[in-house]
Amino acid sequence: MLVISNVIYFWLFLIFVIPSILCSIFSLYYFLVDRTLCKALNNHVVIIILFLSLIFDITDVIWLLEYFRTGVSPISTYAFCLVWVYMDFALFATVMILVAWASIERHILIFHKNLVATRKKRLIFHYLPLAIFTVYPLVYYFVMFFILPCEVPLDYSQSRCGLAYCAFSSASNGVWNGVANNMIPIFVIVIFSIALIGRVWYTKYRVGQRFQWKNYRKLTIQLLSITSIFFVFVFPAMLLYTAYSAGLSSNFAADYYIVSLFLTNFGAFLVPVVCTISSSELRTKFLDIIRICCR
Repeated sequence: MLVISNVIYFWLFLIFVIPSILCSIFSLYYFLVDRTLCKALNNHVVIIILFLSLIFDITDVIWLLEYFRTGVSPISTYAFCLVWVYMDFALFATVMILVAWASIERHILIFHKNLVATRKKRLIFHYLPLAIFTVYPLVYYFVMFFILPCEVPLDYSQSRCGLAYCAFSSASNGVWNGVANNMIPIFVIVIFSIALIGRVWYTKYRVGQRFQWKNYRKLTIQLLSITSIFFVFVFPAMLLYTAYSAGLSSNFAADYYIVSLFLTNFGAFLVPVVCTISSSELRTKFLDIIRICCR
């Protein structure tokens, strides 16, 4: 069984969470201050993802760092443990579900702009899905951890006090959490991202609509940069999770599964960094700041 010490966890998380927090703050500031960036429909889901990623970093990850440093929960109370496990599950799932929606929405914004041409259509095909996919996981995990009974005993020497097992305390909860909140979003991300590449390639090289490609290049690059993180760092763990759920022996690739679960954290860390780098406007502002600081 592969074992990674808490010291290694601590330093790896610390090294990655600092730029993640800085990029989240930087990107959110310019997205919200610049009216052009703030009004762009394609940036709305990114803004919410960045905000949730920032909350994830300054709560769940900071608490994990303290846990890795001391070996016990930062605060040894039942209420804190509930909040901790809720923030971990709810925020990560919400970000992944929103990235899945972004993978679908890019097809609408690039190839079906008529669906967001009027205020009513924007409400139906843009704002309503955005609200639903943001609120649903937050409410779902609130009910799971704060309302439904869980007989899992508290263990302050475990990450999140061992309450993560409450997500699988019943068969129905475990199946729904695994399928609806993890498997489906990651497969949607992969399938719709690959489909977007195919549609863009066909439009650009076979149909010859080069002018449209120039207009939509930013939308495509921004999405693919974000979804590639989930493909590399989250998809392997979810693929094995799906295989185990389908009956594959848990002994198969057990060590790799542990590593893949560990790597899912870096998917969350890298989202704000990639959002900053993949946006030409933010990248330009970031480079300007670096030039000023280097003078």
